Amino acid sequence: MDRTSEPKPLAAHRESREIESLAEAAERTDERALRRTLFGWREAISIAIPVLLVIYVARNVDWVQTLATLESIDLRFLLAALAVYYASFPLRSWRWSLLLAQGSERRPGGARLLVILMLGWFVNAIVPAKLGDLYRSYLVKRSFGVSLSRTVGVVVSERVLDLIVAFALMVVGGYIAFGRELPVDSLFVFISAGVLAVLMAAGFLVIYALAPRLERFFPTEMGRVVGLFREGVLHSFRALPLAGALTVLIWLAEAGHLFFVVHGLGLDLRASGVIFIAVAASILTAVPLTPAGFGFVEIAMVVLLTQVFGFAQHDAVAVAVVDRSVSVFSLLVVGGILYVREQRSLRHTSKR
Repeated sequence: MDRTSEPKPLAAHRESREIESLAEAAERTDERALRRTLFGWREAISIAIPVLLVIYVARNVDWVQTLATLESIDLRFLLAALAVYYASFPLRSWRWSLLLAQGSERRPGGARLLVILMLGWFVNAIVPAKLGDLYRSYLVKRSFGVSLSRTVGVVVSERVLDLIVAFALMVVGGYIAFGRELPVDSLFVFISAGVLAVLMAAGFLVIYALAPRLERFFPTEMGRVVGLFREGVLHSFRALPLAGALTVLIWLAEAGHLFFVVHGLGLDLRASGVIFIAVAASILTAVPLTPAGFGFVEIAMVVLLTQVFGFAQHDAVAVAVVDRSVSVFSLLVVGGILYVREQRSLRHTSKR
């Protein structure tokens, strides 16, 4: 065999300082930097606005009846909701491992990747702008040696896949629930999802068609970063058959935990309605205005449950409170424990 035809080994990749600085902004190891990250003025504003919005809306809620509904919850259903919700994380970790393995000799996986994924979800629940996605990409680089640029590209493809499947399930659930007579109050959900889909499709087109032509205009190192990012996005879709099936299961788990919440409160909502509400609420978290969509998701759930599905307001509020307790507040506890352990591990490693 002609040795000249053998592919030359790629030079070791050195991250762009610009991207390193972004990652470091999302993941600080000392306590002072952590306080600045979590309690900076930007984060305070992003939390204060939805809190004020929720307080304003909550003035008209009958909290006596809401508390009565909350007290009636069947704890068995609540535990089932928690079990189904946390069962989605191994599925997400498996899918992420598949996407990361495409076009790479390394395939991160195992318990460590699962912990990294949950840490990213935890950070997304306490800071805006989806910094948790950048944080988990940074941890993958540090733990498995995968390029940060490529990992961020994989995360982008993961989000695109989520949106495609979520939008499809929302359309199917909406059609089964409403038929051809779509309620006016649900239009904003379809419009929001449609706008996000168009923006992501446009971004994907730019990455696919224009990025290779634009790379030569960047400095050498930045061009390599762009190339690795594009590679991470495009190569991920080679795992589409299995990754797509896992994504469907993930979103069914999202709907499953809401199903147990609704029925645990003694309320009635058909499976198609549960899927529609769960997917619609989750799509709103894709807009990184507030941590985990706080404020907007709760209000949207109450509006949809009352105006579209005819729930009493106090029942709808109870559903929103329990659902977000399962999907956000419990994650703050579990993720907080993992985060403290992660920081201790980092400090221990840095002392060696």
